Amino acid sequence: MSETSAPSPAMLPSGWLRLDRAGWWGTFAVTPLNGILLGILPINLGSTFARSFDISIWWGFLLSLGAVVPVFLVLYLVQRLRYPQAWVNFDTDELRAGRRVVPLADIIWARLDMFDRQRAHTRMLTLRFGAEGGPRASVRLRGRTGQTLPAAVTDVVAEIIRRSSIAVPQTPNDPTGRFARYNFPGSLSRADTLEVVLNPPTIDDPPPVLIA
Repeated sequence: MSETSAPSPAMLPSGWLRLDRAGWWGTFAVTPLNGILLGILPINLGSTFARSFDISIWWGFLLSLGAVVPVFLVLYLVQRLRYPQAWVNFDTDELRAGRRVVPLADIIWARLDMFDRQRAHTRMLTLRFGAEGGPRASVRLRGRTGQTLPAAVTDVVAEIIRRSSIAVPQTPNDPTGRFARYNFPGSLSRADTLEVVLNPPTIDDPPPVLIA
């Protein structure tokens, strides 16, 4: 895949720039099976509560919501704490998440999460990248309705990739990386990462990665 020329430094934003992150909820909620579970779980719990405590189904449903909502709230808070907001600074060539700061050159891995919505004929693409044991970031390259990033945001993400050291992981049993596509599904090289950032493939395009 060919690289596109980088924008001049004068065109890049100065200082710390916040990267809009793509959380797990967007992909989770639009997955058909998960959507069905989200709808059925409160109903089943409500029916169970109603039978167990001999109350109306409506009270059972309210009790089930009271049990389910805190669970999702805890999951959301854990995700926010585990993966804090990412920021980038092109003046200092650094990526920051929470209190951890690393040079952009320390970004060594990238993974593409892909979900095809066959009924809507759209493809959701989420790019995740970061340093080993350090800050990480996630960007939604193509949303649930097929929308892509604004040009200015694309330039920022592409420049991060250009200044990174992203490479597909290797193992001692596969030193040439011939089977990396199968050993590390979703992993990308720096050139391939830049390509999907600049040209996010649609559902009509060949899958850019092997999904486990």
